[in-house]
Amino acid sequence: MHHLQHIAELGPLLERIGARRIVIAPGSRNAPLIQLFTSDKRFICHSIVDERSAGYVALGMARQLKQPVVLLCTSGTAVLNLSPAVAEAFHQQIPLLVLTADRPREIISQFNNQVTDQRSPYFNHSKGFYEFLVQFREEGGLEEGIRSAKKLFREALREPAGPVHLNLPLREPLYEPLPSSVLSTGNSAMEQEDSEREVGAKHDIELRGRRVMILAGMGKKDPALEKALEDLLSCQQALVVAENISNKNSELFISIPELVLAGARDEERKALAPDLLIAFGLQVVSKRLKLFIQSLKDLEILEFQEGPALHNLLKGLAVPDRSENHFLRTWKEIERREAGRSLVYLQQAAFGNLSAVAQILQRVPSQTVVHLGNSSTIRLSQVLEARSDLLYYSNRGTSGIDGSLSSAAGAAMVSDQQHLLILGDLSFVYDSNGLWNKDFPENLKIVVINDGGGGIFRLLDGPGRMDFFEEFSVTHHPVSLELLSGAFGRRFARATSMQELDHQLASLCSPGSGLSILEVDTASSDNSRIFKELFSS
Repeated sequence: MHHLQHIAELGPLLERIGARRIVIAPGSRNAPLIQLFTSDKRFICHSIVDERSAGYVALGMARQLKQPVVLLCTSGTAVLNLSPAVAEAFHQQIPLLVLTADRPREIISQFNNQVTDQRSPYFNHSKGFYEFLVQFREEGGLEEGIRSAKKLFREALREPAGPVHLNLPLREPLYEPLPSSVLSTGNSAMEQEDSEREVGAKHDIELRGRRVMILAGMGKKDPALEKALEDLLSCQQALVVAENISNKNSELFISIPELVLAGARDEERKALAPDLLIAFGLQVVSKRLKLFIQSLKDLEILEFQEGPALHNLLKGLAVPDRSENHFLRTWKEIERREAGRSLVYLQQAAFGNLSAVAQILQRVPSQTVVHLGNSSTIRLSQVLEARSDLLYYSNRGTSGIDGSLSSAAGAAMVSDQQHLLILGDLSFVYDSNGLWNKDFPENLKIVVINDGGGGIFRLLDGPGRMDFFEEFSVTHHPVSLELLSGAFGRRFARATSMQELDHQLASLCSPGSGLSILEVDTASSDNSRIFKELFSS
């Protein structure tokens, strides 16, 4: 049997599970796999040189498409460079199918080039691992290997979804035509569909006389779920807390819990406390909300995955009750008060990070997909009520600054919508290889909030009192964002005032303007004071 026969069998398998997009980090050991995908018109291939960036591009694609995406690299440290994106995908429950080429096991310890142990390097951040034999000698063994690979890929799709890793040791010669597939792709036992469906466990929950908080973490748009939540609010003492990255919208939902809890008076906070917390989705941004929940000693907590079990639960709890929802009204009254106070403050606030981010989020065109960088940017966005005409994404799985640009680029590459990325200067510089992309999407616009370093640390109590603060926390950098953007062929503009921001933002968002990157220079602004005064005023 041909020594690359198992490679030829992967194409039909991946096509049948719906993986059509292939992100390829170029190399030599993975040449047979590159040949497999680039010679098959069923697959759309993208070449991304930097493996760390490639991982996040694939993540952004899979999140946008809600489909599995294949991520392919060569052997050695290339495999390790995928780790940040794999970890983020794991915590965001995104199905990445990671294929890594390898050398035969027997030569790894013989001081060969580009060699490392590739057996399960993502052990704690993937849903599964399988390693092919170097070569299959008979069809029975080949079929068993492909069956194992199929089981692995199906695990990536099974809720909660996540990344899986297939390692492929390959023996030379690598550069020769692949054989044809020999295994059946019909209705064989190997191709039977899984019959398992999510069956929600029944919960006997008594809501009468209890105040219920439903917490929607980071997630995707789901109109049916929004309707089910609204129905529950109409007949129970309940409320829904849904930050912008939850992508759950309703005039009845609380989208700025950080402001509500910051502005609530001591006597009001007691009335805000729930007896039961029903949580679903992924990460939550608001630190005040997390601390508030942790402070409630007798709080009962139930956690669910988004899916049929949650829908069935909400439907069962929506028992008609004619009493007014005083719990929701209390939260809503404080939210309206604090949102109004925030808007008044922002209208007169000096130019800086906070006022700039607020202005951008208010002015961004409808139906834009907004990508929020970590650290300061995502926190600043929490002072504005979420807009129902926008989608919000952020890499809050591990909340690192790496990969924000690359994942936004990946999402825009598979979308016809306008995409806007807002991130800080350190995040931009750190992931600037995300611009190293021959297919860089023109529908992605980037706003860099440049405060001259890690401004997030100026917002926190404590770091500024340390002697090492400026050099090792804020970490000022000498990088010219204009020259860096130009090195990758991106058109660049700068704004140093609110008036310039309004003008340049309109140009940035105008179709056909050709402008890609807008730097908002706030380095001379007192950003820490402006932000803290919002919460102390």
